[in-house]
Amino acid sequence: MSEESRAIVARCRAAGERLAVATALDGGHAGAQLLVWPAGHTFGDLGWPRLNQRVALYAEQLLERQAQAASSKRFEVPGAARVEIRIEIVGSGRDATG
Repeated sequence: MSEESRAIVARCRAAGERLAVATALDGGHAGAQLLVWPAGHTFGDLGWPRLNQRVALYAEQLLERQAQAASSKRFEVPGAARVEIRIEIVGSGRDATG
């Protein structure tokens, strides 16, 4: 996680604000992250604009459902193999990111 992302996550935790941290687990952009807030605001980049959009929509649904456990999901990437994304919820009182 970049220093800027760490600072954002720390501020959200301190404020009790929920957000999702999406991390690419494989593919050419493994390790890339996208932060997603319940209203759809994002920060970061998973490497493909369409992937960012699809992951953000999925993360918003998790936040709306008050999900607390981390989850992984594979997403199609145009012109590339499927990419596995891990989504962790921060600010739920039981967040999984460190």
